[in-house]
Amino acid sequence: MWRSAWPLLAIVSLTGSATSVSAEFRPRYGGALMLELHDVLTLTDPGDWPAPLAGLVYDRLVELDDRGRPQPGLASAWTHDSENKRWQFTIRPGAKFQDGSPITAASVRASLKSWSDVEISGEDTILIQTEKPSPDIPIELAGVRNAILRRGSDGVTIGSGPFRITEWQAGRHAVFAANEDYWGGRPFLDTVELTMGRPLRDQLIDLELGKADLVELSLDQARGAAQRGMRTWRSLPLELMALVFEPGHRAVEDTRLRRAVALAIDRAAILNVLLEKQGEPAGALLPQWMTGWAFLFPATRDLGRARDSAALIQPVPRLSLTYVPSDPLSRSIAERIALNAREAGVVIQVLPDAKADMRIARVRLRSHDSAQSLADIAAALGLPQLIRPDGGTLETLYAAEQKVLADFRVVPLFYLPATYGLSARVRNWQPAPGGNWRLENVWLEARVP
Repeated sequence: MWRSAWPLLAIVSLTGSATSVSAEFRPRYGGALMLELHDVLTLTDPGDWPAPLAGLVYDRLVELDDRGRPQPGLASAWTHDSENKRWQFTIRPGAKFQDGSPITAASVRASLKSWSDVEISGEDTILIQTEKPSPDIPIELAGVRNAILRRGSDGVTIGSGPFRITEWQAGRHAVFAANEDYWGGRPFLDTVELTMGRPLRDQLIDLELGKADLVELSLDQARGAAQRGMRTWRSLPLELMALVFEPGHRAVEDTRLRRAVALAIDRAAILNVLLEKQGEPAGALLPQWMTGWAFLFPATRDLGRARDSAALIQPVPRLSLTYVPSDPLSRSIAERIALNAREAGVVIQVLPDAKADMRIARVRLRSHDSAQSLADIAAALGLPQLIRPDGGTLETLYAAEQKVLADFRVVPLFYLPATYGLSARVRNWQPAPGGNWRLENVWLEARVP
């Protein structure tokens, strides 16, 4: 899929350093990094995993650098014809799956089974032939859904990444051991131990008690942790927060009412006060760094037009807005939206965890592929399929967003970064701006007895 290049950006807290090795430290092999996530993972399918976690186990033919430019992965090189219709990828010599079996053109084609145009050109070469010019084939192949893998006899998938799955308790716990034969070199860590289903509050407590080395944080937690001198890091915007009007609710069936609410929202004030400038106002479903066209969808308040739109409805019905009770940020933003709407003549009652006319929704983007992310957002918000996750041109992607936003059924609010806390013993933490943790480069200080 087409994407603009990422900006060279990696953000750390102002009070806690989250970056690399200083001269007084020397890399050390060994140790187990303790990782905690809120997600509950039941399958060993990289498409169902957060992209940073999938990168531990699974490689793709192509990787993306910090600017979003294609770089060799399992494919050591590639060429194309003058029309960008015929692509040839050469598999890295000596690359192996984690069970020791070689990665061949046949195994790559088997992994890319959703692609109908992959041909074997030799033991270590595949061809991709397209009907139309496809200059973004390498970027598409860098998506997690195009990871190269095979399935073991026990049903657990086998990748070729820096870590391999050695223990899998679905939805609870997993252990990833260093791949001694990784083509990029053995990781410093011996293992990464993952605990799933941990609430964010418990993750922060475990980090403070020294029971975890890498945890997820809410924006509020990250601010507090940084103020206490803890190490934090945040990515590019990877989560969409949106206002969703529920279908079938008579009160919000009038487009003029939905428009009034949408135009009344003061994203700039919410961003400055409630989010403390952590994130970006959203007018589109996908962020600017991913598509390059988000700026074409307005995200500014227009109270005059909001009042005019509401004035066309007599009487203006009272509306209800709900949020997840365990999410204080969504509650605060819902309450602010209600205040904004009242200025336009629309009364909104905010209710926790209720069947309401509207809801605050949050969708984490698991993929950096535009088409896949748009398909994931549609599924999460209960929208009709906007586009096939395995295809789409620049024009069709833009048109799909434009169509779904035209009637104000969904109102994008903000793009939020992923935020993490790190223990003091984590060294050489140099993640990609898009969220890839790159744990193969991380090492741990020895625990003090």
